[in-house]
Amino acid sequence: MRKIKLNSFSPEAAAIYRDFKQRPGSGHIAKPVTIEALLQLIQKLQPRRILEMGGGIGAISYTLLKHSKARVDVYEDSEFCREQLRQALREFTDRYQIIEDYRVLPPAREYDLVIVDGGSGRSGDGGFREAVWLYLNYIQDVKAVYVEGNRHIQRLLARRALRHRFIYRLIAYADAEFDGEVVHGGLLMKTRKSESRLLRWLCFAYWELVEWKAIRNALLYRLQKVKKLFKIR
Repeated sequence: MRKIKLNSFSPEAAAIYRDFKQRPGSGHIAKPVTIEALLQLIQKLQPRRILEMGGGIGAISYTLLKHSKARVDVYEDSEFCREQLRQALREFTDRYQIIEDYRVLPPAREYDLVIVDGGSGRSGDGGFREAVWLYLNYIQDVKAVYVEGNRHIQRLLARRALRHRFIYRLIAYADAEFDGEVVHGGLLMKTRKSESRLLRWLCFAYWELVEWKAIRNALLYRLQKVKKLFKIR
């Protein structure tokens, strides 16, 4: 798997993150790695329509609307976050809509980009466990899917949904340092439609093996840290 380690951030990404970090409800905003990755992606992809799962207080939504001409459909079921979203996006009122209930299917069947930053069903994350699988099965065409942070279950559900229509490749964005803190990365899935069931199955099986190795390595790393901690004590 190709891995990208960001050692520097554009002034735009840094400014957006620092701005939203100071706002109410900023405890779970998208990290600078994701903001930078999306800025680079939308410049290349030139998306016309984007689906975002988990708008939060608007860091990603603002990034997308400010730096592209796309229309953005945003899932957000927290009343507090919806109010913060509307304030953050007030200059783009004709280019986005907020979907308040994850039980409602996406407004469109084709998206250039789908971003997963919520909707897992966990406390404070909104939605339900199978939401990303359901939406990606419902959507007939998508060019790229970006999963923010270490959302391993949602990554798996996304891959399982994509295999029914697409082959894909994964690009990992590693954790990085920003303003003296370590911030999470994310995972980009670039997709292409395929009529071959065999090719789709082989693609899925290959990336399952690759992703399992990544999860296993992460678990072994954490286990080693725990062992060292107990040895010190």
